[in-house]
Amino acid sequence: MRGLLLVPVGALFAACSTPSLREPQILVTPYMSVYQLRGDTKMESQPGGTGPIVANDSQDLGRFGVGGHEEDVGVRVDIGDGFGGIRLDYYQLDMATSKFDVLGDDWGALPATSRVQMEQSMDEYRLGLVEPIYAHKSEFRERPLEVRVAAGAVVAQRTLHLRATTDDYLTRQNVKATGQNVYPALRAQAKWREFRFDFEYAICPDLQLGGDFDGVLQDLEMRLTYEVPLRDLRLFAGYRYSTLPIQGTQGPFDYDADLVLDGLQIGLQLTF
Repeated sequence: MRGLLLVPVGALFAACSTPSLREPQILVTPYMSVYQLRGDTKMESQPGGTGPIVANDSQDLGRFGVGGHEEDVGVRVDIGDGFGGIRLDYYQLDMATSKFDVLGDDWGALPATSRVQMEQSMDEYRLGLVEPIYAHKSEFRERPLEVRVAAGAVVAQRTLHLRATTDDYLTRQNVKATGQNVYPALRAQAKWREFRFDFEYAICPDLQLGGDFDGVLQDLEMRLTYEVPLRDLRLFAGYRYSTLPIQGTQGPFDYDADLVLDGLQIGLQLTF
């Protein structure tokens, strides 16, 4: 399996021979995200510290005081023809809450019925390559309409931290999950006048290079962009939905979580 996974990774480094990179542009896209991290999690525990390790039920992240959307930042760099080519994404998640809630079951060192809160942080890097496979030109309201489709692959590297503590700050339980995943990806774009709609869907069908992000991961992103006339500047608003199942071991305890990251993003794109 590991040898098979090297095929899409190697394709990224052979990108210099692709048509979209013969006369490449560089597009830099800083953005602000308004995302939430939601889902459920469970972790084994050892009541009393000396007894047998116990499997516990899954519970919603709301039990840790987690909820609502928070602002974070990201940046994207595209090298190609403005549609296909190489793409490098970096996104930093940093979420905290002052709210405490009550656990419904043990979670590692944190006992059931204790009041807890959780901080979440993540560094995410995504390196992708897609190449156009279809293009169609027509008219809409007597203006040119262009539709393009591309396919390729994305490699993602993530480090996710979940840090939970009781309300007296005396008992803590942390989780650190890392992983590398390969996603086959499909990208589509419709361009009309100064407007552009981009859609990208990537799915990792259990293609792990290693780490704790285990299972089927999906990532969907949509963006509506406005190109400022006579400027190398575009403004956009978008939406992202990403599933992040994790499974691993922290100290003596096994844990897993079924997480979803989703929300809105706004930003600008500069062409060089």
